[in-house]
Amino acid sequence: MSTQQIRSLFALTLVAVPILLTDTAECGESKRQAGRHLQSVRHFANTVLEHGRDVYGDIRSPLFVDGLHVETMKPATWKWLNDEEWVLCNFASQQSLMRLLDGLTALTGEKKYRREAENAARYALEKLRAPSGYLYWGGHTAWDLKADLPVGTWYGRGSPDNPRFNHELKVHQPYFELMWRVNPDAARRAAEMVWAGHILDWSRLDYNRHAKTSDAVEPQWDHDFIEDIEVPFPAKGNNLSFCCVTPPLIRSGTALATLGQDDKALTWTRRLVHRWQQGRHSKTGLCGSLLSYRTKDRAQEAFAHIHPNICEAKIASQGSRYNMLPLAQMQAAGSLLARGGKYAEVGQEFVNWASEDLKTLAKYCYEEKQGHFVVKLTDGTPLNWQQAKPGYFIAANFAPSKPNALTFWAYALAYRMTKDEVHWRMLRKLGTQLGLGDLGDPHTEKRKLRPGMKSGSWMMIYALLELQKATDDGAFLKLACHIGDQLLAMQSKTGLFPRPEKTYPKDGTAVPHAIVPGTEHPAREYACTGDEIPLALLHLAAATENKSLSLPQPMLDNHYFHCPYHAPLADYQQKRDDTRTYDWLVFYGSLD
Repeated sequence: MSTQQIRSLFALTLVAVPILLTDTAECGESKRQAGRHLQSVRHFANTVLEHGRDVYGDIRSPLFVDGLHVETMKPATWKWLNDEEWVLCNFASQQSLMRLLDGLTALTGEKKYRREAENAARYALEKLRAPSGYLYWGGHTAWDLKADLPVGTWYGRGSPDNPRFNHELKVHQPYFELMWRVNPDAARRAAEMVWAGHILDWSRLDYNRHAKTSDAVEPQWDHDFIEDIEVPFPAKGNNLSFCCVTPPLIRSGTALATLGQDDKALTWTRRLVHRWQQGRHSKTGLCGSLLSYRTKDRAQEAFAHIHPNICEAKIASQGSRYNMLPLAQMQAAGSLLARGGKYAEVGQEFVNWASEDLKTLAKYCYEEKQGHFVVKLTDGTPLNWQQAKPGYFIAANFAPSKPNALTFWAYALAYRMTKDEVHWRMLRKLGTQLGLGDLGDPHTEKRKLRPGMKSGSWMMIYALLELQKATDDGAFLKLACHIGDQLLAMQSKTGLFPRPEKTYPKDGTAVPHAIVPGTEHPAREYACTGDEIPLALLHLAAATENKSLSLPQPMLDNHYFHCPYHAPLADYQQKRDDTRTYDWLVFYGSLD
């Protein structure tokens, strides 16, 4: 073990010791417990305000850096050609920070936090915007605080005369409520551009994850729409209508409808969500993770020798189609239901469709005896994943996958919004697999929850808070507090949350596409300012004090920058079989 790792372990121990001495069984009723979670959140926020500000170029803006070294407070810098270094500010990766700062003021009354969030959002909407209206943010584009210019994949550092960058949002759900508050016109334009640039065929609602920031386009709300078509359908050109692009489309459309009173945006958002229902197989109800498909795609390359008719749009798994999309639908439904009338009608459809999708996943892809989800073709045929030909995909990308906190969160929200006991039965099974113990019946007082269970996932806090709301049982809040205590133990003395070491298995269990199976990822020395852990802890503190309604709605969001890195990297910092890599691989570790 290196000296740095020893120092980091010692620092974590100093934080963890008083936590272990606390009686977590009483944390649901304890003001002291809530105070400790809130104190942790304040520590994090104060560190970001003090050390994460833009002090790097000629302009001292109210923006924040993406990441900081947990000891030196130096920013995470991206290496480019000719010894260029970018001090990254990716506003798309900082939406949880904006929610955190806004929520801290709502919960505590301390105005400085909201003021700084509003200043950053106002500046981003004005200055981090291409002439076309796109923001320089997302998967392939960010802002360099040293040069005060956009940077990103393929084009390096740009200029006002060369605004050619890829706009990519995948699973991102921007905090439009804050943006609308400080600059409604620019916020509306940013939301509209998510639709205007990414929808390539409005008649069928085919779209691509990429859009060019140099293209000045408008949303085509008055375009003809073909209601009844066969889904999935052949793509025109080289489109990839990934399911993970749908949450930001839903989020943007819902914001335009609820904040901007745009009925046409509501109509098209409803059409988009319904398109995914049209993609369900007529016999099984299963749906793949794309609306459109290429004639010769990556699934064909991997499996055509054993599944001749396969394509990516015909593969169903625990992934984005069955946890991210239902969760995003139901979260959008929350704001629509609150508006009443026609908004509520659409919101209820979103809930009903998400509920049916989760039932279908449980019926066809969950194997209770083995305690895992398997991948199937949409007609119900099991995917012979072991025989995948290596290429873009490898066998490990399709191996059976254990239940995760994201899927548990989706089922928890579905149960709260529907009270359908089919979801509760699934939650009970997943809870056992995830180490939560026996959830019992929805209204029983004889649960057998495990206060000693281990979880490093902030998403589990949100899932348990949903169960607490659904059952009015403080036992779920107590268990959430226990998980919160585990996350507190990760906090460094400087207030940040560096991720501990992690090993991805070699065989038999699914791994993310970006990861090399069997790779060991060491404890990280950098932490991101847009971390989701402090926001989850803030929601936990608010729930303990019965003040949850004062905070921004919990949202599934995303944090990543995907770009070539022009300097030596360790094996664990590299994306598998790609010249590009991710900032979370280079600096932060997995943020799930």
